[in-house]
Amino acid sequence: MSVDFVIPYYGDPEYLFATIDSVRAQHRQDWRLTIVDDGYPGNRAFEYIQTLGDDRIRYQRNDERLGPNGNTYKASQLAEREFVCMMGADDLLEPDYLDVVLERLEADPQAIMVQPGVRLMDSDGNLLPSAGLGDKVKHAISSSARKAGRISGEAAVKGLLAGNWLYTPSLTYRQSALSKIPYRPDIDACHDLAFVVDMLMDGGTLLVDPREVFRYRRHQASDSSQRAKDGKRFDEEARYYALIADELRGRGWNGAARAADLHLTSRLHALMLAVGRLGAGDFAHAGTMAGKALRGK
Repeated sequence: MSVDFVIPYYGDPEYLFATIDSVRAQHRQDWRLTIVDDGYPGNRAFEYIQTLGDDRIRYQRNDERLGPNGNTYKASQLAEREFVCMMGADDLLEPDYLDVVLERLEADPQAIMVQPGVRLMDSDGNLLPSAGLGDKVKHAISSSARKAGRISGEAAVKGLLAGNWLYTPSLTYRQSALSKIPYRPDIDACHDLAFVVDMLMDGGTLLVDPREVFRYRRHQASDSSQRAKDGKRFDEEARYYALIADELRGRGWNGAARAADLHLTSRLHALMLAVGRLGAGDFAHAGTMAGKALRGK
């Protein structure tokens, strides 16, 4: 089985170099890697790839910046091999990552994606001894899916819209399912969730494997963290949840639609930020975040 790694890139090139090295260190070597540079200043990424002399690694640079959502969608459409991993440009693979995800996908023809176990690291690459509040919430709401090992249909979509517990950069997909998803503009903050929901709505099963073969970098410099601070994240999430709720009602998935209407974890996140800004004396920002939490938009 062959794999396409596609990395939508914009950020610290040192992180990207480590990510590339972790791909090259895989036990299974039947892979291709494509870097899609969204116009990050300088040429260090290209220069590093040139030094490797590895013809399995391709590089292309966008003429104009597409943003996280647009660049991720473009990267997804460049994948041609049977399986695809769209990892983050600052995350790392354990050497047996492909062993685990391909084993599961090969054993279950109905599976269209697999979520392996994830270890968290900080911005310096140090493994975190314990998860933060957000990750503890993810662990709690994913307990039934992890116990079952596989989810599908409306129940899967409802659960993810109630609280997105996935670490989507760690997922590996069947290219046949990934290639059919539509492009949804103006949802940079939750485009990864939208990818998975669209694939589940189209049929197929999401597998969950407990083996920890992926390292997810948790740091405050991420795009999603910045969007949460200025409120753009919640505007984009509200826009997406309203859109997907209408689509779900159209197919009779009313329970999943209600979960989208409520989008409880998104609103709780806004409320936590409101409390934090209130404690810092930033009353204007606190009021804005509280409004997003209470109104859901």
